[in-house]
Amino acid sequence: MQFLTNELAQEIVERTMKILNKNINVMNGEGVIIGSGDSERMNQIHDGALLVLKKGESVEIDESKAAGMKGSRPGINLPIVFSNQIVGVVGITGEPGQIRNYAQLVKMAAELVLEQSFLLESVQWKQRLQSEIVNQLISEDGVNEEWVKRRAAFLGINLDQPRMAMVLEQPNNTEISHQKLIRSVQYEIAKTDLVGVTFNNEIVVLKEADGNEMDVTPFLIRLQKSSGNEVLIGSGSLARNIKEYNHSFQQAKRAMMVGSKLHPEAPFYQYGKYRLETMLAKMCEDEKDHTAFSFYEPLLVHDKKGELVHTLEAYIKDGGELNKVADTLFIHRNTLRYRIEKISELTNKDPRNVRDLIELYTAKIYYGLK
Repeated sequence: MQFLTNELAQEIVERTMKILNKNINVMNGEGVIIGSGDSERMNQIHDGALLVLKKGESVEIDESKAAGMKGSRPGINLPIVFSNQIVGVVGITGEPGQIRNYAQLVKMAAELVLEQSFLLESVQWKQRLQSEIVNQLISEDGVNEEWVKRRAAFLGINLDQPRMAMVLEQPNNTEISHQKLIRSVQYEIAKTDLVGVTFNNEIVVLKEADGNEMDVTPFLIRLQKSSGNEVLIGSGSLARNIKEYNHSFQQAKRAMMVGSKLHPEAPFYQYGKYRLETMLAKMCEDEKDHTAFSFYEPLLVHDKKGELVHTLEAYIKDGGELNKVADTLFIHRNTLRYRIEKISELTNKDPRNVRDLIELYTAKIYYGLK
């Protein structure tokens, strides 16, 4: 494997020369200069580097030695060690006696840059692999279970554990904010969780969960706080095997879509809390007769301040208990009765009748999603 590339060698040169006002050369495992502050020396064979590679230790070159060595000038050349092997050489141009104090610092800087680059590449590779696995698991085209299990096992992840799909979207997405969001998510998840980016730029977390949907609420709270207010978060039901991942993913998306329109102020949307609303929304989508809920339109036209709609919402939430509804709305019971009568008059549907109430709520969702 080639650890020291031309790009990385030049990065080592540029970083080091910002600190040390001396020319720096970086040579590969064949002693060829692949990075230098002096562009004329690029791609030359450096005899001093060949000597370092042969001896496995630092070599100092003074004026007299440099005269007899190809591509070399006075200076100090040191081995770059990575993963217990010499992968290249870094050289400082100058009189050895004047630069000796800096030599080990330059060597350390070169090895640190190399290590950081390797770790970053390793992290990026793992991220790409996780995204491939996640996209396979949530695909509607079916899952190659053998392929996906083998790759997940390579990352130390057991796909036989129940998981819950979570979806994060940024309405006002930029490349920088998207990368920042990914880092925030990665900071919150556990080692046994999977995170990936879909082709639609959605961030999907497959969170390991042993219990029910509500058990992940603390995690969703942390995720929302670390991700910021501009992020939409939806979560699906528990997937107990690989075949159910797509179902959980679709539920998370629908809960987020429906919930964000009905309750835009909510921090996140769990399918368990929006199961009825998502099912009703699906029914509304499938309804070919778009005049089916036209009875609700007079209410919307009349209710300029939204009082009647708000009353209907509180009435449903509080189970039709008049005292409780009145307390929730901070109004007198007589005012509440008047509003209920007004809803009934405008829609020809009485909220006190269960069947009518279901139709009213369905219509409310239908118009809330339009």
